[in-house]
Amino acid sequence: MARIVEVATAGLTRELHTPFVTALRRTSHVFSVVIRVTDADGNVGFGEAPQVWRVTGESLESIRACVLGPLADCLLGSEPAAEPAAQVHQALAGAVVANGGARAACEIAVLDLLARGAGLPLAGFLGSDTDSVATDVTVAADGPGWDPVGTDASGFRQVKVKVGLDPADVDRVIRIHRATAQPVRIDANQAWDLATATANVEAWLAAGVELDFLEQPLPAWDLAGHAELRRRLPTPIVLDESVFSIHDLDRAVDAASLDVVNIKLAKCGGVFAGLGIGAAARTAGIKVMVGSMMESELGVSAAAALAATLAPGQVHDLDAAWWSIDPRRDPGTPYSDGRFLIDRSPGLAHSASRVVGPDLRWERSRRD
Repeated sequence: MARIVEVATAGLTRELHTPFVTALRRTSHVFSVVIRVTDADGNVGFGEAPQVWRVTGESLESIRACVLGPLADCLLGSEPAAEPAAQVHQALAGAVVANGGARAACEIAVLDLLARGAGLPLAGFLGSDTDSVATDVTVAADGPGWDPVGTDASGFRQVKVKVGLDPADVDRVIRIHRATAQPVRIDANQAWDLATATANVEAWLAAGVELDFLEQPLPAWDLAGHAELRRRLPTPIVLDESVFSIHDLDRAVDAASLDVVNIKLAKCGGVFAGLGIGAAARTAGIKVMVGSMMESELGVSAAAALAATLAPGQVHDLDAAWWSIDPRRDPGTPYSDGRFLIDRSPGLAHSASRVVGPDLRWERSRRD
């Protein structure tokens, strides 16, 4: 495989079939940046970085500037096949501070390029032979309750309810639990204080609601508060916005503040960072779940490859692409029977082909 001669970016906008509402934001579209790397032989690889102001702090403009500037400087002229793949992550991590989504997308694009060259799907390139992973589906924070019509075609069984905007959340979750007859996942996206979290969970338990877990109920900085919730309540605590890096995980473990960590590529900065967090979590006795931002199926397919490698038997949080796909009309949807289907083409070729079209307008950084 030849050296990388071009790094390019293109904006991607996709309309959601239903507004996605959490305690942190409301959106009716996916806004992300697709990254393409090209080697001297014309081989390509793709990645995706989402705009998530309230979590990663990255904008479309900052992602483009980071990718076409210092990250392109890092990649152009390099020969990824000549070095261990993990060195790509190390080089990108050394080029900038933070910018996790931009770094992750560049790393994924290079891994896509390498996996295609090896004739392996990305999951296979990472060492997994899993063909699908189970995922939940999210119920938006302003939704009146569980609506099975929109999800029947994909067969979701596990729901994650966004809460934190409405005092009526307690009653809404009770209705959803009764409609699904399944344990419910709760995600407050940092919206509560200790007293509110305690009161709401106790109300649900008193009403017979089975809770699979409680995700990020308190502000990201409040590790002590999450530890206190673990002492007060029998419900497992998941940390998402509190854990971007392996160092964040170490601090959370030391504070005894979590049972599960939600790993997201755009937070941690790439597949190899995600693998490192997953390994450290296992050592500490912490379960792992792989999540997604509001990405297209290109970005979610990369996350699914990580999920298949780290925890193929877990129910992950990979429904982001479903929000911009109508599964009843799209025969190529990666969602089926409550699972995300792993891209079995070389690299992420199939997922990329469904996202990267002729209407994308590319900005390029090139070195011949």
